[in-house]
Amino acid sequence: MVGMRWFRRRDRLDLGKYVAPEPTAPAPTEQIVAEGSLIGDSVVRQALRNRVIVDALRDRRDLDVGALAAAAAGEFDRLADQEWESAERIRLRRSVRRSDYDEPDDPEQLRESERREEVHRAMSEAFAARAADGATVAAIVEHARAEAWSDIGAVLLERAGDSALVFDRDPGYEAARADRIGALLALDLTRLAQERGVDL
Repeated sequence: MVGMRWFRRRDRLDLGKYVAPEPTAPAPTEQIVAEGSLIGDSVVRQALRNRVIVDALRDRRDLDVGALAAAAAGEFDRLADQEWESAERIRLRRSVRRSDYDEPDDPEQLRESERREEVHRAMSEAFAARAADGATVAAIVEHARAEAWSDIGAVLLERAGDSALVFDRDPGYEAARADRIGALLALDLTRLAQERGVDL
């Protein structure tokens, strides 16, 4: 027949028989909290790192370690609030289900719901504890500051000009040094450079 197209029938692929994976026990709450805390640390550290970079390159603000520490504590408090709210949503959802249905909850689903609530509350408490831990906050601030230096230190040194790396300095160098450091966005370069073996 004119215009009729013939299609070759494709052979079926043998993908084998699906075998469901063996059920695994949920990770202990302590393990989840430990891993979640590390993720939270990373989130807060990146937020501080970005703030240092923006403050330096865009807003030309001095490095304020105290303000960074307050920001870090605030970020941890925010994470703690989010986890607590998640726990409350799970609890309320369970309560609403019990009031809407006469039949009791499936025991396995009930246990899973309670476990998830427990995990969120434990994470909330862990983040709140970090917000109040001065040593933890200080370590994260220092780490964020070091990462920011690693990202923008070369740019700042380049802006300083070659004279910033000359060892035989002329008599007027020290007099102009303060202004030059201010032009470098005042990112506490002296301390940061010394930590990395750079002589300003």
